[in-house]
Amino acid sequence: MDYDQARSSTCSTCSVKEDLSNYWTPNLFYKAKNGSLHEVEQMGGALVYYLQRRGTPDEKLYAFPKGFRMLAGDPFLRSYTDSKEQRAVSFACLDYNNPGPETRGFPTKNCPNGLRMQVFFPSCWNGKDLDSPDHKSHMAYPDGTDTGKCPETHPRRLISIFYEVLFDTSPLKGEWVNGKSPFLLSTGDPTGYGFHGDFVNGWDIGILQQAVDGCNADSGLVEACPYFTFFDKNIQNDCHILPRVDEQTSGWMDKLPGCNAIQAGPGKATQQTNCGATTVIGESKKAYSDMSAKGWSYDGCALDKLDSRTLPFRTADNDMTIEMCIEKCVSKGYSYVGLQYSTECYCGDSIAADRKGDYLCAMPCAGDASEICGDGQRLSVYKEGLDGLTNAPKPKKPAPVVAPTLTSAKILATSTIKHSTTIKATPTPVPTPTKIPANWISKGCYFDRVNPTRTLSKIGSWGEKVTNAGCISYCQGKGFKYAGTEYGGQCYCGNNISLGKPMPAADCNMACEGNPKEVCGGPGRLTLWENTKATKTRSIPRIARALYKRGIWA
Repeated sequence: MDYDQARSSTCSTCSVKEDLSNYWTPNLFYKAKNGSLHEVEQMGGALVYYLQRRGTPDEKLYAFPKGFRMLAGDPFLRSYTDSKEQRAVSFACLDYNNPGPETRGFPTKNCPNGLRMQVFFPSCWNGKDLDSPDHKSHMAYPDGTDTGKCPETHPRRLISIFYEVLFDTSPLKGEWVNGKSPFLLSTGDPTGYGFHGDFVNGWDIGILQQAVDGCNADSGLVEACPYFTFFDKNIQNDCHILPRVDEQTSGWMDKLPGCNAIQAGPGKATQQTNCGATTVIGESKKAYSDMSAKGWSYDGCALDKLDSRTLPFRTADNDMTIEMCIEKCVSKGYSYVGLQYSTECYCGDSIAADRKGDYLCAMPCAGDASEICGDGQRLSVYKEGLDGLTNAPKPKKPAPVVAPTLTSAKILATSTIKHSTTIKATPTPVPTPTKIPANWISKGCYFDRVNPTRTLSKIGSWGEKVTNAGCISYCQGKGFKYAGTEYGGQCYCGNNISLGKPMPAADCNMACEGNPKEVCGGPGRLTLWENTKATKTRSIPRIARALYKRGIWA
């Protein structure tokens, strides 16, 4: 990846059109008590802060030059020596009821409100080298690490950047053994001392310099900077790069992806080679599967809307595959199928022209990770007959990418000046849902985990558009204690909510498909209901349940 390749991109998951930079950190995994490995679910994207920090009030700050790149941190560290580089890495164990100090390595206690991994980049440049063999020597930290004066060897002060990536660790409290953290980075680091970040500049240099000089709004909102223009949200959402390396990077694994053996230290880790992991970077994974044996063909990735579904009939299954969806729709007499959000299946007889376009579906099917089952409000569409598309539609062309040797965290960043602010939709006040069955009470807004196991495990589907009352009735009829609506049109049932946690009411902000006057959860959020008269049943422990699905007991 070089500057010209970055600038040739036509989309980004960052909101500012002038910023086509690459931001990267290693992903977070955990080791279950039975030795299996699984990625930890990331909460949202990443936040990238752009900070105007000077050594003196009148010091000139410069934008990153063309072709510039750098690395912060050291992936091979496994112990703490109190260097400036290590002081730039920190972990915030979020516990709103019992807050504590940030740590330099992984925390020594469970983090009930999430684990935030943080890295501050050096801001002092030698003024001549755009990169260096170790990707760090051309840069240096000021005397205060994140503030202060630059050394004489690196006198030119650049805008400062700081990354934050948040992971949902609360459901993993049972994985701690004798106070020892179960976490490890995708680099094979179980200490956290090797956390690091990469930056490859893709900015419009002139625009960034104008922003550095002139954007000083106290709000810190990126929208307050008059020099920026912004991507349409649909373009951001559709800016994916399908996998180009044939290797498992998610789900239950016996070892980490790539040549990343777990090395605990305290000495520095060594780079591993010849471990048998694939080194081939091939063509991007196809966004469709060949269904010609069933007499069906792929018809592209289509837009879906919560208030006006592209295909009218909906069903869902935690083991959804393309084949399963086709069978369900054929049994109902439909000639089009659409798969969405890994578990959902929609049926109909046509696709409106305004729902077709340059969209990208990239979420693996819940029942077969080798297949693609849509995306958020995106449908992988198949139709009866063999006259559909013979090749996947060409997606918007992001910059050419060299696949990393390490599994990276999702960087869905919003670049900001001074501060970074996440804006959440505030729901319009709505009346209490009607026709709620007796003995059911509201539990408010709850966090829902998607992988490896949802807060409520059973998907509810009864052939009608989702409302709170409809979902409750379905779950009650199946004998469940809890019911929850999510994402405007999803229903879930279960007998245990230990994997979830209460969230602010404003997080549940999506209108119900079956009654727009009610709220039915939000993205990753459940409007939760409890049957106060239900008999509590025993549930399989989370890790055991996930492994039981694979035919293995913990």
